[in-house]
Amino acid sequence: MHTIEKAHELGHEVVTVDIDPDAPGAMLADTSLQCDISHEREVIDLLKKENIDLVCTTPIGRHLVTIGAVNDALGLPGVTRERAETCIDKYAFHTRLRNVRLRTGHCYMIGEDHPVNAEDIAYPAVFKPRYGSHGRSVHYLQSSDELKKLWAEIWQQSKDKADDTDTPGAEEGSVKTKAGDIPADSLAADTGDDTADKDHNLAAARFRAVLKETMEKQRKKESGEDDPHEEYILEDAIPGTEYAVDGIVEGCNFNPVLIRRKTITCPPSRQAVSYMTLIPGDNPRAEVQIREYMSKLCEVLGLTECMLHADVSIQGRTVNCIELSPSPAGRHVYDEFIPMTTGVDIAEQYLRYMAGGSHNFQPLFHKRMVLGYFGMENCFVHGIPSEKDVRDALPEGVKLRKWICNIRMLDYLARITDENSILSRGCYIIEGNNERELTRCIDIIRDLFALE
Repeated sequence: MHTIEKAHELGHEVVTVDIDPDAPGAMLADTSLQCDISHEREVIDLLKKENIDLVCTTPIGRHLVTIGAVNDALGLPGVTRERAETCIDKYAFHTRLRNVRLRTGHCYMIGEDHPVNAEDIAYPAVFKPRYGSHGRSVHYLQSSDELKKLWAEIWQQSKDKADDTDTPGAEEGSVKTKAGDIPADSLAADTGDDTADKDHNLAAARFRAVLKETMEKQRKKESGEDDPHEEYILEDAIPGTEYAVDGIVEGCNFNPVLIRRKTITCPPSRQAVSYMTLIPGDNPRAEVQIREYMSKLCEVLGLTECMLHADVSIQGRTVNCIELSPSPAGRHVYDEFIPMTTGVDIAEQYLRYMAGGSHNFQPLFHKRMVLGYFGMENCFVHGIPSEKDVRDALPEGVKLRKWICNIRMLDYLARITDENSILSRGCYIIEGNNERELTRCIDIIRDLFALE
């Protein structure tokens, strides 16, 4: 929607393609075409009738190949299908970079048709889907035994499908609740008697334990983890400090706009729970490493005329790209965080550039900010701060620039397993004077929640 609004401000007409006619972007566009964007041929046939000048990418994953296919078919600038395919295919991406010494470690195809010898793998290793993911079905393996166990769970065991659909505790004498079947004897009444109180406390603890188990299983079921029919890769875990890089490829030249240092959850999902802006001069060595590495990367991948974001890891003199997408970053980054921290709206500037108008990809300023998410896990929510509570609790000089909290009283915050499990909770943006101060503010915000 942000990109559409910017296009309208610049006087462009917008055509959207979405299978949902009521999608917010479709409602905002000048023309809305209803089509599944995974159907390349259908999308191309529809757009051939629309006199398209440019396909402007927004945060999108696997179906970047459709954008590339449209560019190829209509002779438009931007990413090609072949180059988009290389970016979304983790195995092809790793192989391409390793062949030109832009990535270290090994990567293997793994699956029913691609068995691997667990003893030949260097650990720790990361198991994840070959295409897409956003943290879904990611396993961080520490030993060959863990890999053998995972292999057995996915491909060798013929388990009853009911294991995934039946809720725990579904036995005689149980009571139906929203969370699933909870043993009836765990719902004791408080009679005022000491013995009854103890039994009640024990029952309450058992209730919470069963509830947690139920919700964890439900979350795993909804995330569609570990599909034996999906393609997976197994790669060496990349050590080092992780950064996210946002920029634009102007012609064939990479222009970095923002570098963000990531704070990530523990394995296996390793989801970002905050991004700290890297101000020029904070870490000159890392800045130079990232600029030089990303320029080589774009050259090797043949990327031109596109926005992009990438996840990279730095350890000493070694830089590795974990993933790259020729599209802007989501998670409130490209449309809010980047403009706030640099003064550059990359969607607007990219549209200006591609239309042949005046444009600027260089940051107008640098503000020290944190984009944070609510990364609490395995707890019930008994108290939620208001936006005013947060503003009042922050130290003098620290500004709360954005606050979105979708957490509700008595929510159970399960283990973070993928991107959706954290983004749905909301986010916040704070501005301060230095990293230490902002890091302390992250703890202050977390402690304002009453959790159990």
